[in-house]
Amino acid sequence: MHRLGAILFILVSLISFIQSKLEFITEVCRHGARAPHGDTFGTVFENGPGMLTPSGFRQHYLIGDELRNRYITGMDKSQNLLSPRFNPEEVYVRSTQSLRTVQSAYAQLLGMFPLGTAEDLRSDQIDVSIPPLNMHDLEEIITELGTDAVQDGMQPVTVKNYGQSVDSFIAYGGCPYIVNDYSRRVDDPEVWQPHDDHYRPLIFNQIAEAFEKDPDDLSFMKIYKYSDLLFAENFEGKLDRYNFTNEEWEIVRSMQVTLLIEKLSPLSSKILSLRYIFPIMELIKSSMGQDYNKELVKNFRNPKFLLLSSHDYQLSHILKLLNPENIEVTHIEYASVLIFELHRRDTRACKDSSEDACFYVKIIYNDVPLKLPGCSSIDCSFNEFRGYIESFDMTYNQMIEICFSEAPLKIPNYEEISQLLS
Repeated sequence: MHRLGAILFILVSLISFIQSKLEFITEVCRHGARAPHGDTFGTVFENGPGMLTPSGFRQHYLIGDELRNRYITGMDKSQNLLSPRFNPEEVYVRSTQSLRTVQSAYAQLLGMFPLGTAEDLRSDQIDVSIPPLNMHDLEEIITELGTDAVQDGMQPVTVKNYGQSVDSFIAYGGCPYIVNDYSRRVDDPEVWQPHDDHYRPLIFNQIAEAFEKDPDDLSFMKIYKYSDLLFAENFEGKLDRYNFTNEEWEIVRSMQVTLLIEKLSPLSSKILSLRYIFPIMELIKSSMGQDYNKELVKNFRNPKFLLLSSHDYQLSHILKLLNPENIEVTHIEYASVLIFELHRRDTRACKDSSEDACFYVKIIYNDVPLKLPGCSSIDCSFNEFRGYIESFDMTYNQMIEICFSEAPLKIPNYEEISQLLS
């Protein structure tokens, strides 16, 4: 009996150690399915160049619905981080300035805070909540709305975005070094010739045939616009230009991350990624109750949930920096999602503690928990996570110093960069 009791005590202790309470989430996502930016070679996308398709809206709405289930209304109350009704103190949303990322954020938020969750009007507010205009159908609208402030109780949520030239957080602005590096590399044959040599015998002939082009007129840089269109057509079921084998299609897909990564040098790639990671780290420390760099995250109001609506470009570089041991990322799907979760260990000693040992970080990419180098498990202790980020050997101040170590080589065309890198 004593032995059985000891075993039960150990099991209960282990269960207590494993259980946790969710404290903070950051989501970095790619926009949903979209139309291509440029020439579609006869394929019609009704929604306009670069804009979300209905499929893309649906993708992000479903993401929002699932996040509501996981983090708001789920059966495990310890993981229900957010209030069922939108609370602006809990949620902060940033998007790049591209319309498709703003659209994706709104669609996802409609899933997280669906129709019927907005705060109702009080009955005594119905007759006074009227604009100073002559409304031709006022009584009909008031009757239809009832106590809904907006049709069907829709909850508007603010999505912040800044111009590409000044967005120092999730776009490309505020760092002349990165923009100069991109400008130098994008037309440098020494950067692209090895990839041209690699992919030409594998896939150039097939893509050229799909678009009735001469493969000798194509290069790795030029061919990507065709593969990007192929992705969009394939997802929407628009057209079957060429009967790629499964192996050939995987080669086409693998060109995406290669192109996105090679547009920046390793140093610029690290800077771009750390421009995401540094603020996330400071918000994690704030959620733990530790000292943190308030200036760095002063605009975020210490939310419980930070949503960063972005592109395949940023995700590819962040995942390259994180370098997970258990997956190889060769293609960033539409609506891909990278989530950082901060958990507090659910023990008596950790209940109100801000000690490092009481917390761990879990990073999940498209529902695959990532095992980072330097972390003993998928549940990466905060000490291990911080140590891994510090192993990149760059501080925030050093990053800023490098960013402004060069003057802009030319006035950047941020719309062009936005199209090429996202």
